[in-house]
Amino acid sequence: MDTQVGLELCTAGTAEKMTVDGRCLISRGIMMIHSPLFPMLELGRSSDYSSVVLHDDLENIYSIFSQNLLPARQVISITPHIRLDDEQQAFFMHRAEQIRGKEQQLHNLQHPVRHKLLSTTISLLKQETLLEFAFLFSAQLQETCKPLSHKRQILMSFLLLLNQEYRQHRTVNYYADRQDLTPRHFADIVKHESGYTPMEWINMVTINQAKNLLRQPNIMVKQVADELGFPEQFTFRKYFKTHTGISPSEYQTRRQ
Repeated sequence: MDTQVGLELCTAGTAEKMTVDGRCLISRGIMMIHSPLFPMLELGRSSDYSSVVLHDDLENIYSIFSQNLLPARQVISITPHIRLDDEQQAFFMHRAEQIRGKEQQLHNLQHPVRHKLLSTTISLLKQETLLEFAFLFSAQLQETCKPLSHKRQILMSFLLLLNQEYRQHRTVNYYADRQDLTPRHFADIVKHESGYTPMEWINMVTINQAKNLLRQPNIMVKQVADELGFPEQFTFRKYFKTHTGISPSEYQTRRQ
């Protein structure tokens, strides 16, 4: 699966999320960024929670940010959630519905030229929409930002890498090696900067993604296990129950 970036607008209910800077409560009208640069893990949601989500592959918009237009220290300073006014909410929901309609149309197209043209149109609509709302988030940027401390850079590098590679690598040693640090020193830094150990972050990211997948309609537990890189369904079931207290099947039943 490609690395995804995107936006999620809460349209009803509430959800408790955790970011690097602590916990926050998401309610109607709040838009969140989905990106490896902004780890946001779900701790819980109300039964009436609903949202509108728009995602795109990171590769499709990477070129927009690859010319050092937004220095990392500025991007990371952005709070990954903002409250939209009614007009902004309506625009986002309309655009997301427009894109979904075109994606359904694309699914039924057989003609290769028309398929390519519509696929390009969808991609451009996604990019335009993501940029429209990136502009709103950019209002938080300051002209001058303090340089990130070395320890903060280590934390952010770890979280970015973790969100890209958690399917293949779920050991502290791997991420410590990538930072050229001993596991103990690496763990001390991550704990000091975020309040959580590397292993806690690894488990939270994995479980969070597992829950996202399990919420999808008609998905099988084995498919989720395969998607997350577990060698077999039993291993995934044991891992999920250890960290949530219930089995994946029980989680699916409760979400229905």
